[in-house]
Amino acid sequence: MFLIEAKLVKQDVWMSNLLAIVTSIGVLWLLTFVQSQHPQLSMVEAFEKLLGKWFSKLALVIYLIYFLETGVLAYRAISWFYTTAILPNTAPNVLIILIVLVSSSIYLGLGTLVRTVQFILPFFIVCICIVSLFILREVEINPFLPMLQSKLSVIIYGGMLSFGFPFGKAVVFGFLLSRVKNIKKTFVNLAAAVVLSGIYLLMASYLTFGALGIHLTKLSAFPFFTAIQLVKFGEYMERIEILIIAIWTIFTLFELIVLHYVFLIVIKQVFKIKETKPFIIPTGLLFYALAQISYTRMMDLAAYDFKILPFSSLLPTVIIPVLLTLLTLVRKRQRSMQDQASPIS
Repeated sequence: MFLIEAKLVKQDVWMSNLLAIVTSIGVLWLLTFVQSQHPQLSMVEAFEKLLGKWFSKLALVIYLIYFLETGVLAYRAISWFYTTAILPNTAPNVLIILIVLVSSSIYLGLGTLVRTVQFILPFFIVCICIVSLFILREVEINPFLPMLQSKLSVIIYGGMLSFGFPFGKAVVFGFLLSRVKNIKKTFVNLAAAVVLSGIYLLMASYLTFGALGIHLTKLSAFPFFTAIQLVKFGEYMERIEILIIAIWTIFTLFELIVLHYVFLIVIKQVFKIKETKPFIIPTGLLFYALAQISYTRMMDLAAYDFKILPFSSLLPTVIIPVLLTLLTLVRKRQRSMQDQASPIS
Protein backbone atom coordinates (compact mmCIF):
# COMPACT_ATOMS: atom_id res chain seq x y z
CA MET A 1 0.00 0.00 0.00
CA PHE A 2 2.77 2.45 0.89
CA LEU A 3 5.47 1.69 -1.73
CA ILE A 4 8.08 3.27 0.56
CA GLU A 5 11.09 2.07 -1.39
CA ALA A 6 9.53 3.30 -4.65
CA LYS A 7 9.21 6.79 -3.18
CA LEU A 8 12.89 6.71 -2.21
CA VAL A 9 14.54 5.07 -5.23
CA LYS A 10 11.99 6.25 -7.84
CA GLN A 11 12.51 4.67 -11.28
CA ASP A 12 15.35 2.47 -10.00
CA VAL A 13 13.01 0.74 -7.58
CA TRP A 14 13.14 -2.47 -9.63
CA MET A 15 16.83 -2.84 -8.69
CA SER A 16 16.04 -2.50 -4.98
CA ASN A 17 13.19 -4.99 -5.26
CA LEU A 18 15.39 -7.43 -7.14
CA LEU A 19 18.01 -7.19 -4.38
CA ALA A 20 15.37 -7.88 -1.74
CA ILE A 21 13.94 -10.82 -3.72
CA VAL A 22 17.34 -12.47 -4.13
CA THR A 23 18.12 -11.99 -0.43
CA SER A 24 14.75 -13.42 0.59
CA ILE A 25 15.21 -16.48 -1.61
CA GLY A 26 18.69 -16.96 -0.16
CA VAL A 27 17.33 -16.86 3.41
CA LEU A 28 14.61 -19.37 2.50
CA TRP A 29 17.26 -21.67 1.02
CA LEU A 30 19.25 -21.49 4.26
CA LEU A 31 16.20 -22.34 6.36
CA THR A 32 15.22 -25.17 4.01
CA PHE A 33 18.76 -26.56 4.21
CA VAL A 34 18.73 -26.46 8.01
CA GLN A 35 15.36 -28.22 8.09
CA SER A 36 16.48 -30.87 5.59
CA GLN A 37 19.43 -31.73 7.85
CA HIS A 38 17.07 -32.20 10.81
CA PRO A 39 14.08 -33.95 9.21
CA GLN A 40 12.82 -35.41 12.50
CA LEU A 41 12.82 -32.06 14.30
CA SER A 42 10.76 -28.93 14.04
CA MET A 43 12.59 -25.67 13.42
CA VAL A 44 12.28 -24.62 17.06
CA GLU A 45 13.71 -28.00 18.14
CA ALA A 46 16.55 -27.56 15.65
CA PHE A 47 17.30 -24.24 17.35
CA GLU A 48 17.84 -26.02 20.66
CA LYS A 49 19.99 -28.74 19.09
CA LEU A 50 22.24 -26.26 17.29
CA LEU A 51 22.40 -23.39 19.78
CA GLY A 52 21.96 -25.16 23.08
CA LYS A 53 19.19 -24.69 25.62
CA TRP A 54 19.74 -21.10 26.72
CA PHE A 55 21.00 -19.57 23.47
CA SER A 56 18.11 -21.19 21.60
CA LYS A 57 15.65 -19.60 24.02
CA LEU A 58 17.32 -16.23 23.48
CA ALA A 59 17.07 -16.64 19.69
CA LEU A 60 13.43 -17.71 19.91
CA VAL A 61 12.61 -14.73 22.14
CA ILE A 62 14.14 -12.52 19.44
CA TYR A 63 11.74 -14.11 16.96
CA LEU A 64 8.82 -13.57 19.32
CA ILE A 65 9.70 -9.88 19.45
CA TYR A 66 10.03 -9.81 15.66
CA PHE A 67 6.62 -11.47 15.21
CA LEU A 68 5.07 -8.97 17.59
CA GLU A 69 6.76 -6.13 15.72
CA THR A 70 5.58 -7.44 12.35
CA GLY A 71 2.06 -8.12 13.58
CA VAL A 72 1.65 -4.71 15.18
CA LEU A 73 2.91 -3.05 11.99
CA ALA A 74 0.37 -4.99 9.94
CA TYR A 75 -2.48 -4.19 12.32
CA ARG A 76 -1.65 -0.51 12.32
CA ALA A 77 -1.06 -0.36 8.55
CA ILE A 78 -4.45 -1.80 7.69
CA SER A 79 -6.25 0.26 10.36
CA TRP A 80 -4.64 3.50 9.17
CA PHE A 81 -5.49 2.64 5.58
CA TYR A 82 -9.16 2.10 6.39
CA THR A 83 -9.53 5.12 8.66
CA THR A 84 -7.76 7.35 6.13
CA ALA A 85 -9.15 6.19 2.79
CA ILE A 86 -12.33 4.16 3.47
CA LEU A 87 -13.86 4.72 6.93
CA PRO A 88 -12.60 8.12 8.15
CA ASN A 89 -15.07 8.31 11.04
CA THR A 90 -14.12 4.92 12.51
CA ALA A 91 -11.65 4.69 15.38
CA PRO A 92 -8.52 2.64 14.48
CA ASN A 93 -8.79 0.60 17.69
CA VAL A 94 -12.24 -0.63 16.69
CA LEU A 95 -10.83 -2.02 13.45
CA ILE A 96 -7.85 -3.56 15.23
CA ILE A 97 -9.98 -5.44 17.78
CA LEU A 98 -12.22 -6.74 14.97
CA ILE A 99 -9.15 -8.01 13.10
CA VAL A 100 -7.83 -9.63 16.29
CA LEU A 101 -11.13 -11.45 16.73
CA VAL A 102 -10.98 -12.68 13.12
CA SER A 103 -7.39 -13.87 13.59
CA SER A 104 -8.65 -16.06 16.41
CA SER A 105 -9.98 -18.33 13.67
CA ILE A 106 -6.52 -19.89 13.92
CA TYR A 107 -8.35 -22.24 16.29
CA LEU A 108 -9.51 -24.06 13.12
CA GLY A 109 -5.92 -24.80 12.08
CA LEU A 110 -3.91 -24.00 8.97
CA GLY A 111 -5.70 -26.56 6.78
CA THR A 112 -8.86 -24.45 6.68
CA LEU A 113 -6.83 -21.33 5.95
CA VAL A 114 -4.99 -23.01 3.07
CA ARG A 115 -8.21 -24.17 1.44
CA THR A 116 -9.65 -20.66 1.76
CA VAL A 117 -6.56 -19.17 0.11
CA GLN A 118 -6.82 -21.64 -2.76
CA PHE A 119 -10.42 -20.57 -3.29
CA ILE A 120 -9.86 -16.79 -3.16
CA LEU A 121 -6.50 -16.49 -4.92
CA PRO A 122 -7.87 -16.99 -8.49
CA PHE A 123 -10.37 -14.15 -7.94
CA PHE A 124 -7.56 -11.86 -6.80
CA ILE A 125 -5.38 -12.73 -9.80
CA VAL A 126 -8.24 -12.12 -12.26
CA CYS A 127 -9.28 -8.83 -10.63
CA ILE A 128 -5.78 -7.41 -10.33
CA CYS A 129 -4.99 -8.35 -13.95
CA ILE A 130 -8.13 -6.63 -15.23
CA VAL A 131 -7.48 -3.52 -13.15
CA SER A 132 -3.82 -3.45 -14.24
CA LEU A 133 -4.79 -3.59 -17.90
CA PHE A 134 -7.08 -0.59 -17.44
CA ILE A 135 -4.40 1.37 -15.57
CA LEU A 136 -1.93 0.48 -18.32
CA ARG A 137 -3.96 2.64 -20.70
CA GLU A 138 -2.85 5.67 -18.67
CA VAL A 139 0.85 4.78 -19.02
CA GLU A 140 2.32 6.55 -22.05
CA ILE A 141 6.07 6.01 -21.51
CA ASN A 142 8.20 3.56 -19.55
CA PRO A 143 8.29 5.10 -16.03
CA PHE A 144 11.39 3.04 -15.13
CA LEU A 145 13.48 5.06 -17.61
CA PRO A 146 16.02 6.57 -17.49
CA MET A 147 17.81 4.05 -15.28
CA LEU A 148 20.53 4.54 -12.67
CA GLN A 149 19.27 7.92 -11.51
CA SER A 150 19.88 7.02 -7.87
CA LYS A 151 23.18 6.43 -6.10
CA LEU A 152 24.25 2.85 -5.42
CA SER A 153 23.97 3.44 -1.67
CA VAL A 154 20.38 4.65 -2.11
CA ILE A 155 19.50 1.59 -4.23
CA ILE A 156 20.98 -0.72 -1.58
CA TYR A 157 19.06 1.05 1.17
CA GLY A 158 15.93 0.74 -0.95
CA GLY A 159 16.65 -2.99 -1.11
CA MET A 160 16.89 -3.04 2.70
CA LEU A 161 13.53 -1.28 2.90
CA SER A 162 11.96 -3.76 0.51
CA PHE A 163 13.50 -6.70 2.37
CA GLY A 164 12.42 -5.40 5.75
CA PHE A 165 8.90 -5.02 4.42
CA PRO A 166 7.63 -7.22 2.87
CA PHE A 167 10.15 -9.86 1.72
CA GLY A 168 11.93 -10.44 5.01
CA LYS A 169 8.69 -11.76 6.50
CA ALA A 170 9.23 -14.94 4.47
CA VAL A 171 11.34 -16.15 7.41
CA VAL A 172 8.04 -16.97 9.14
CA PHE A 173 7.62 -19.94 6.79
CA GLY A 174 10.80 -21.44 8.21
CA PHE A 175 8.86 -22.44 11.32
CA LEU A 176 6.34 -24.37 9.20
CA LEU A 177 8.80 -26.39 7.10
CA SER A 178 8.71 -29.41 9.40
CA ARG A 179 4.99 -29.77 8.66
CA VAL A 180 5.66 -30.25 4.94
CA LYS A 181 6.10 -33.83 3.77
CA ASN A 182 8.20 -33.22 0.66
CA ILE A 183 10.89 -30.82 1.83
CA LYS A 184 12.72 -30.98 -1.53
CA LYS A 185 9.85 -29.31 -3.38
CA THR A 186 9.22 -26.80 -0.63
CA PHE A 187 12.08 -24.47 -1.53
CA VAL A 188 11.03 -24.30 -5.18
CA ASN A 189 7.49 -23.40 -4.17
CA LEU A 190 8.66 -20.81 -1.63
CA ALA A 191 11.02 -19.24 -4.17
CA ALA A 192 8.22 -19.13 -6.74
CA ALA A 193 5.96 -17.38 -4.24
CA VAL A 194 8.62 -14.76 -3.50
CA VAL A 195 9.27 -14.18 -7.21
CA LEU A 196 5.54 -13.80 -7.96
CA SER A 197 5.22 -11.40 -5.03
CA GLY A 198 8.13 -9.42 -6.47
CA ILE A 199 6.48 -9.30 -9.88
CA TYR A 200 3.30 -8.01 -8.28
CA LEU A 201 5.20 -5.31 -6.39
CA LEU A 202 7.12 -4.27 -9.50
CA MET A 203 3.88 -4.14 -11.47
CA ALA A 204 2.31 -1.95 -8.79
CA SER A 205 5.30 0.42 -8.85
CA TYR A 206 5.37 0.53 -12.66
CA LEU A 207 1.67 1.27 -13.01
CA THR A 208 1.66 3.80 -10.17
CA PHE A 209 4.60 5.75 -11.59
CA GLY A 210 3.12 5.53 -15.06
CA ALA A 211 -0.37 6.66 -14.05
CA LEU A 212 0.43 9.23 -11.35
CA GLY A 213 3.97 10.29 -12.10
CA ILE A 214 6.87 10.19 -9.68
CA HIS A 215 6.03 13.49 -7.96
CA LEU A 216 2.39 12.59 -7.19
CA THR A 217 3.45 9.10 -6.11
CA LYS A 218 5.75 10.59 -3.47
CA LEU A 219 2.96 12.80 -2.15
CA SER A 220 0.32 10.05 -1.98
CA ALA A 221 -0.08 8.11 1.27
CA PHE A 222 -1.31 5.01 -0.61
CA PRO A 223 0.02 5.38 -4.17
CA PHE A 224 -1.20 2.14 -5.77
CA PHE A 225 -4.65 2.62 -4.27
CA THR A 226 -4.73 6.12 -5.74
CA ALA A 227 -3.78 4.70 -9.15
CA ILE A 228 -6.51 2.05 -8.95
CA GLN A 229 -9.07 4.77 -8.25
CA LEU A 230 -8.51 5.97 -11.83
CA VAL A 231 -10.06 2.78 -13.19
CA LYS A 232 -13.66 2.80 -14.34
CA PHE A 233 -15.64 0.69 -16.81
CA GLY A 234 -17.73 2.87 -19.05
CA GLU A 235 -19.69 5.78 -17.61
CA TYR A 236 -21.54 3.99 -14.83
CA MET A 237 -19.29 1.36 -13.22
CA GLU A 238 -16.82 3.11 -10.97
CA ARG A 239 -15.13 2.53 -7.59
CA ILE A 240 -13.83 -0.84 -8.77
CA GLU A 241 -11.04 -0.41 -6.20
CA ILE A 242 -13.48 -1.49 -3.47
CA LEU A 243 -13.30 -5.06 -4.77
CA ILE A 244 -9.51 -4.98 -4.73
CA ILE A 245 -9.54 -3.56 -1.20
CA ALA A 246 -11.78 -6.38 -0.02
CA ILE A 247 -9.37 -9.00 -1.37
CA TRP A 248 -6.35 -7.09 -0.02
CA THR A 249 -8.00 -7.11 3.40
CA ILE A 250 -8.67 -10.84 3.29
CA PHE A 251 -5.05 -11.63 2.40
CA THR A 252 -3.79 -9.32 5.15
CA LEU A 253 -5.97 -11.29 7.55
CA PHE A 254 -4.38 -14.49 6.24
CA GLU A 255 -0.95 -13.02 6.96
CA LEU A 256 -1.92 -12.12 10.52
CA ILE A 257 -3.43 -15.55 11.15
CA VAL A 258 -0.25 -17.32 10.00
CA LEU A 259 1.87 -14.93 12.06
CA HIS A 260 -0.31 -15.59 15.12
CA TYR A 261 -0.04 -19.34 14.51
CA VAL A 262 3.76 -19.30 14.32
CA PHE A 263 3.91 -17.00 17.36
CA LEU A 264 2.08 -19.69 19.35
CA ILE A 265 4.44 -22.39 18.03
CA VAL A 266 7.45 -20.49 19.33
CA ILE A 267 5.76 -19.70 22.66
CA LYS A 268 5.04 -23.40 23.10
CA GLN A 269 8.74 -24.21 22.77
CA VAL A 270 10.08 -21.33 24.86
CA PHE A 271 7.73 -21.88 27.81
CA LYS A 272 7.27 -25.65 27.35
CA ILE A 273 3.50 -25.40 27.01
CA LYS A 274 1.64 -28.59 26.16
CA GLU A 275 -1.47 -27.02 24.61
CA THR A 276 -1.57 -23.63 22.86
CA LYS A 277 -5.31 -23.27 22.16
CA PRO A 278 -6.04 -21.63 25.56
CA PHE A 279 -3.51 -18.95 24.62
CA ILE A 280 -5.08 -17.95 21.28
CA ILE A 281 -7.27 -15.19 22.73
CA PRO A 282 -4.68 -13.88 25.25
CA THR A 283 -1.95 -13.59 22.61
CA GLY A 284 -4.42 -11.93 20.25
CA LEU A 285 -5.18 -9.38 22.96
CA LEU A 286 -1.42 -8.88 23.39
CA PHE A 287 -1.18 -7.91 19.71
CA TYR A 288 -4.17 -5.60 20.20
CA ALA A 289 -2.70 -3.92 23.29
CA LEU A 290 0.63 -3.27 21.59
CA ALA A 291 -1.06 -2.02 18.40
CA GLN A 292 -3.25 0.31 20.46
CA ILE A 293 -0.31 2.14 22.00
CA SER A 294 2.05 1.98 19.00
CA TYR A 295 2.27 4.31 15.99
CA THR A 296 -0.52 6.59 17.14
CA ARG A 297 0.12 8.74 14.07
CA MET A 298 0.52 7.47 10.52
CA MET A 299 3.73 9.44 10.14
CA ASP A 300 5.16 7.43 13.07
CA LEU A 301 4.40 4.21 11.21
CA ALA A 302 6.05 5.52 8.04
CA ALA A 303 9.10 6.72 9.99
CA TYR A 304 9.51 3.34 11.68
CA ASP A 305 9.22 1.50 8.35
CA PHE A 306 11.74 3.85 6.77
CA LYS A 307 14.37 4.30 9.49
CA ILE A 308 14.20 1.41 11.99
CA LEU A 309 12.67 -1.71 10.44
CA PRO A 310 15.42 -2.23 7.80
CA PHE A 311 17.94 -2.62 10.64
CA SER A 312 15.86 -4.20 13.41
CA SER A 313 14.74 -7.00 11.09
CA LEU A 314 18.26 -8.06 10.07
CA LEU A 315 18.95 -10.16 13.18
CA PRO A 316 15.97 -12.54 12.87
CA THR A 317 15.73 -12.52 9.08
CA VAL A 318 19.39 -12.77 8.04
CA ILE A 319 21.92 -13.16 10.86
CA ILE A 320 20.27 -16.00 12.78
CA PRO A 321 19.48 -18.08 9.64
CA VAL A 322 23.12 -17.69 8.51
CA LEU A 323 24.33 -18.73 11.98
CA LEU A 324 22.08 -21.80 11.99
CA THR A 325 23.38 -22.79 8.56
CA LEU A 326 27.01 -22.45 9.62
CA LEU A 327 26.40 -24.55 12.75
CA THR A 328 24.59 -27.16 10.65
CA LEU A 329 27.53 -27.35 8.24
CA VAL A 330 29.99 -27.71 11.14
CA ARG A 331 27.98 -30.53 12.70
CA LYS A 332 27.60 -32.20 9.32
CA ARG A 333 31.34 -32.10 8.76
CA GLN A 334 32.00 -33.43 12.26
CA ARG A 335 29.67 -36.36 11.64
CA SER A 336 31.38 -37.04 8.31
CA MET A 337 34.80 -37.05 9.96
CA GLN A 338 33.59 -39.35 12.72
CA ASP A 339 32.14 -41.77 10.18
CA GLN A 340 35.44 -41.85 8.30
CA ALA A 341 37.43 -42.36 11.51
CA SER A 342 35.20 -45.16 12.86
CA PRO A 343 36.48 -48.71 12.07
CA ILE A 344 34.66 -50.63 9.37
CA SER A 345 33.13 -53.77 10.82
